Amino acid sequence: MHAEPASTHAPLSVVIDEECETDRGWVYYVTLSWKSRGTTGHQITLSWVDHDQLTGGSIPPSHLIERVATIVATAMGVDEMPERFDVSSMRRTIPEFERLINS
Repeated sequence: MHAEPASTHAPLSVVIDEECETDRGWVYYVTLSWKSRGTTGHQITLSWVDHDQLTGGSIPPSHLIERVATIVATAMGVDEMPERFDVSSMRRTIPEFERLINS
């Protein structure tokens, strides 16, 4: 049996439940809704540096987090997406991450 690629398991929605500012950036608590699995909760850390490098400061951090969550979920699928992760780690893990952010 051949497994479907992770991209076919994109979330239906991403909701930011909470945003907390830290001394280095932000921590977001998000809920993803999946067609096949209900909802999952995730904690995503975004540094000031990553925000500036990825967006040039042109979009709010919360919009970037929505995009990051969608990219990570689509790339990894519901079973592989970590409960907690940092945006910088996904920049290194997911091929073409920066291009996907800006597309």
